[in-house]
Amino acid sequence: KHEAKIKSLTDYMQNMEQKRRQLEESQDSLNEELAKLRAQEKMHEVSFKDKEKEHLTRLQDAEEMKKALEQQMESHREAHQKQLSRLRDEIEEKQKIIDEIREYKLQLEQEKLSADYDKLKIEDQEREMKLEKLILLNDKREQAREDLKGLEETVARELQTLHNLRKLFVQDLTTRVKKSVELDTDDGGGSAAQKQKISFLENNLEQLTKVHKQV
Repeated sequence: KHEAKIKSLTDYMQNMEQKRRQLEESQDSLNEELAKLRAQEKMHEVSFKDKEKEHLTRLQDAEEMKKALEQQMESHREAHQKQLSRLRDEIEEKQKIIDEIREYKLQLEQEKLSADYDKLKIEDQEREMKLEKLILLNDKREQAREDLKGLEETVARELQTLHNLRKLFVQDLTTRVKKSVELDTDDGGGSAAQKQKISFLENNLEQLTKVHKQV
């Protein structure tokens, strides 16, 4: 809207400038006509020098015509000056309005740029906060990964220890079972207590094996 108004005012200024030039051309034309009349007057003076008395009336008429033309020229000149002055005032006024519109437009653009800068600044601060949170979260993940790695190592060691204990237990149990079977064979079939003990140990071994698998 401002640009359209500026264009309209500019066209108006150009139109006023064209009118001013037309008035100046009109004034030049009148000056030229006056010069021609003065030349004609001189020609009349040379041609009718010997007939001064006869042409005295014509000379007086020419003088009066000259004065009338000069007065007319002066009147036109004053009118032209007034019109030119008025056109200059209007041009200055329109130029002032254009400058004010441009200044207002520049102010609006500056305010918009300032608002955009503030918005970008806020977005940049938000990105920095998100980045700090991501860095903190990453540090926590790294710490958790390290803790999990230590826990895995600890569990692995515990499982290996449990496996070794189970192996030793199985070996010891197997040895005891063999000895018990040999004693039972020597005793002619063994006693019920020995069989119950073997069954109990076998059940414990089976339960231990299940627990180990679950772990």
